[in-house]
Amino acid sequence: MAVGTHKKNKVILVDDDEDLLGLLMSAFKNKGFEVHGISRGQEAMTYLMDEKNTQSACLLVLDRMLPDMDGLQILKTFQARFPNRVPILMLSSLSAEKDMLAGLKEGAVDYVAKPFSLPILMHKALSLIAKEHD
Repeated sequence: MAVGTHKKNKVILVDDDEDLLGLLMSAFKNKGFEVHGISRGQEAMTYLMDEKNTQSACLLVLDRMLPDMDGLQILKTFQARFPNRVPILMLSSLSAEKDMLAGLKEGAVDYVAKPFSLPILMHKALSLIAKEHD
């Protein structure tokens, strides 16, 4: 395969809940994706700001409430540096309308409130990835 024509197949997951992170990583790996899981906001920021880490990304699933920062800050910074590079799905226990709208206004393409249904989250995620590949 020629360089630059490979399909993007990396899913980046940012959530401080280790059990949930493990569950999501398994779910995406079972669908054939390369997965990178991160549990701290600062680590996510460093990883996402390095262009080579996001070149093959097809989806970013981002938690709002991280122990060291609000995922919304990561979203804003990432979108400012790489506008619309990868669809971003916010995942959060902050489920009030204002919180969901804040995530969507900053560039998230979807917002899933916790607790959530894994099959529904996966359906939404795979739909976003399919749109990316069109």
